Amino acid sequence: MSNIHIRNVHKSFDSATVLKGVNLNIPHGSVTALLGPSGCGKTTLLRLIAGFDPVDQGQIYFDDTVVASASKLVPPEKRGIGYVPQEGALFPHLTVEGNIRYGLPRKADWRGRVKEVLELTDLQGYGKRYPHELSGGQQQRVALARALAPDPRLVLLDEPFNALDLDLRRSICEDVIGVLRHTGTTAILVSHDPGEAFAVSDQLAVMLDGHIMQCDCPENIYWKPASTDVARLTGDAIFLAGTANGSTVNCALGEVNVHGHTTINNSNVTIMVRPEQVQWHNDNRGMPARVRHRSFRGDHTILEIELGDICLNLRMSSIAAPAKDACGSVDVTGACAAFSNAPNVD
Repeated sequence: MSNIHIRNVHKSFDSATVLKGVNLNIPHGSVTALLGPSGCGKTTLLRLIAGFDPVDQGQIYFDDTVVASASKLVPPEKRGIGYVPQEGALFPHLTVEGNIRYGLPRKADWRGRVKEVLELTDLQGYGKRYPHELSGGQQQRVALARALAPDPRLVLLDEPFNALDLDLRRSICEDVIGVLRHTGTTAILVSHDPGEAFAVSDQLAVMLDGHIMQCDCPENIYWKPASTDVARLTGDAIFLAGTANGSTVNCALGEVNVHGHTTINNSNVTIMVRPEQVQWHNDNRGMPARVRHRSFRGDHTILEIELGDICLNLRMSSIAAPAKDACGSVDVTGACAAFSNAPNVD
């Protein structure tokens, strides 16, 4: 299998429409993350790709072969996929070896393959243990090993790390994706954590209300979101009204560079600034500002900055963060995204 193509896919359950004309291309050997809030359609799309549910309209292709349409449904066992569900879903009465062996053909040389995937997932010596004797991270590795055992063409991961603490979740996720990259396996990861999705994906599809709002590399999604909704879903953002002037916008933070060029000079636009782009200065090189409130968080400090008649929340390194009531100035580093029509900005 070289590529997966999803064309105009619709899906409803009873009277609820879940997917509304989804289009997506997934290159062979890549890692694609589906990011969005609960209920946006991420898991439903994954289940359609897996073959667990039929599509109502549209087609899903594996290479040039249609595996799903309104009139066709190739079953999951004939699609060459591995599936890692939420929280792993291991069989508690089977050992690690037993769980991994479960998905292999009965006549296969299972001992050799089990040994191979145990080494691949760094689980040597754990074959005789039961799931309750493993840590959460180890259980997720077993779930991955079970999915990889049949040598699938595609591995689907449906938020399998949700039960883990944030730092462990991101660490285990990177380890798991590293294994998939080592084997050259195409992977699709469902996530609601932007940090997790950014760290492991080659392309990121942001979903909202049954639509893919934007699909691009993580850097472009973060710095050049296609809409204010995408900006909000992928990290903290500051939205400010401004007046466009070619490649710059005049706003409360001064003259700010924007990606590309705005189409009409002197037009009213909304810019999106990531908080880390706003720099504090103890002199007057930028726009005059005052610290109204500060909240120490250890390695960083959250500042509430008074800037004329508006207030902004900034995140700064605690070493450099100014004191409460300190006066100085702020400016913006780097280019920002500009939107000509952003009716949903607070």
